[in-house]
Amino acid sequence: QALQRARRGGGPVTLVTVQPGFTLWGIASQNYDDGLQYVRIFEANRDQIRDPDLIYPGQIFTVPDPQ
Repeated sequence: QALQRARRGGGPVTLVTVQPGFTLWGIASQNYDDGLQYVRIFEANRDQIRDPDLIYPGQIFTVPDPQ
């Protein structure tokens, strides 16, 4: 599903498979050099994330390309 969402977006994206200990803040820090950008990842994956504080190993998230 994540790959299909990425293809629909048209632009380059990164896919991240959540590992134990990952947080949206950490994923954003690694990809955008700014943890506050976790909101971009949250919005891009709203169909999988109900609460940004609760993500689970094995989930695959689309990380939009930095702009």
